[in-house]
Amino acid sequence: MSLRDRYRAALQWQSRAVLGRHLTVYRRNWHTAALPPLLEPIILLLAFGVGLGGFIPQFAWRGHAVSYLAYLAPGMLAYTAFMTAFFQALFAAYIRMHYQKTWEGQLITQVRLEHVVWGEALWAATLGTAYALIVILVLAGFSLAGWLHLHWAGALLALPLLFLAALAFASLGLLFTALVPSIDHMNIPFFLVIMPLGFASSTYFPLEGDSLWTWAWLTLNPLHHLAEGVRLLLLTGQTDHHLPAAGGLFVLMILILIPIDERLLRRRVLGEG
Repeated sequence: MSLRDRYRAALQWQSRAVLGRHLTVYRRNWHTAALPPLLEPIILLLAFGVGLGGFIPQFAWRGHAVSYLAYLAPGMLAYTAFMTAFFQALFAAYIRMHYQKTWEGQLITQVRLEHVVWGEALWAATLGTAYALIVILVLAGFSLAGWLHLHWAGALLALPLLFLAALAFASLGLLFTALVPSIDHMNIPFFLVIMPLGFASSTYFPLEGDSLWTWAWLTLNPLHHLAEGVRLLLLTGQTDHHLPAAGGLFVLMILILIPIDERLLRRRVLGEG
């Protein structure tokens, strides 16, 4: 199968059918599944933004005096899309593949493995974007309480980029799903890759430095560009190079990782070389 066919599979009805299957299952227990993404931003904003932020005076960020709560809020938006999509593509997809045998049931129909891969990635991206929207609603509540002042048009404009980000990080999660030997090894990518990436990306605190390593990390880190770009958009209503840089890196991740995911999972699930 050519690379073009692998990318075209994202638009075919079989991939949408896999996505629809996951949505149907989710709707059956949405009231419990949606509780964590609703409570988590409230708890973190209260604990860090209001609690810890009460001891942190306003500081200069790109020439603007901002509170820690205002700095934290957009970073949490980026972090939510990133973490939700990766978690779904790693843990949930692995469970469906290995324990529930959902993939086997799909593959005896007209669905092929490339459709399963795209369906998993699209579902993780959809859920990551939906949870990011929940965070936006929580931030709106903080704004109504007078604790935040954000440019809400910027939040809506950021949603398509958050979906692209979630799709890119879902493709990264599927890579580890294809590689880890068992569910007991899930802690390795989670704590050695994902947690450092999530926190060392200008999400919860400013990340600066003059060393070459720091510059390279910030330049090549798509989550850093996403957090900084969304932060500038929500706090000032302006854009800069971070948003197109994030978009470009996300597209590159998807184009590179999805074919690799499909090839590795084909070897693992179907035993094909």
